[in-house]
Amino acid sequence: MSATFKVIDIEARSNTDYARSCAAMLDTIARQKPRIQCITNTVAMDFTSDILLAVGARPSLTMGVDEIREFVASCDSLSINIGTLDKIRKTAIRPAIETALDYQRPWVLDPVSVHASETRCEYARELLELNPAVIRGNSAEIKALLGQDVPEAAWLLAQQTGAVVAQSGEADIITDGSKALMVANGHMMQTRVSAMGCAATAFVAAFLAVNRRSFDATVQAMLAVAVAGEIAAQRANGPGSLHMHILDTLYGLDQEQLEARCHILKCEEVAA
Repeated sequence: MSATFKVIDIEARSNTDYARSCAAMLDTIARQKPRIQCITNTVAMDFTSDILLAVGARPSLTMGVDEIREFVASCDSLSINIGTLDKIRKTAIRPAIETALDYQRPWVLDPVSVHASETRCEYARELLELNPAVIRGNSAEIKALLGQDVPEAAWLLAQQTGAVVAQSGEADIITDGSKALMVANGHMMQTRVSAMGCAATAFVAAFLAVNRRSFDATVQAMLAVAVAGEIAAQRANGPGSLHMHILDTLYGLDQEQLEARCHILKCEEVAA
């Protein structure tokens, strides 16, 4: 039987703490300029690169199997997105992950469209055995990866894998299997921009590069993208200009803006 959950407001001070920690990590990224190795889908490459550059991270998007190990060995974190899972990407993914593990670099999995293909889902499940620090996907993808269509899929997948799970949607849920927070920021127009979720996965990897506390880093990254989306939507006339304004907003996102908008809730299981 599936569990049910209630959502609880956290103290204003806790929202302020999360906003300040997010701003501090953005400052750290800008100073340290971590290099993020991304194997991502074709449509996401430009936006992924731009969103990382906007906050000062250094993207790398090589997929050549003959050099992928060298690139990962010198990166600070790895982002794996299986959206366009062609032969070139598939050949590079496993050696990239193995190298990240050898060099103790955190890696993030984006199981794009695993709900649409059982073959792809089985492949993604194989990757789960390589211990991603974070799994970021939408509700349908998380449920498919778990193999159960239940409301608590994110919690169960986190418990099963040991990874932090970030389930994106109208509000984003981040859980490590025991505790869970909901980032209740963002704007619906973000769903009209290609590769928004894919770029968010790489953004999580950027925060992991400077903050190895996976749960906190994921909350901070998802909060920054969501708040930037809210601010950008107020300035945009539609999805085209939203794309531009999100990059501009992330470039200048600061503690004051985060504190003013941060809206984080706590999710608790109440019945089974």
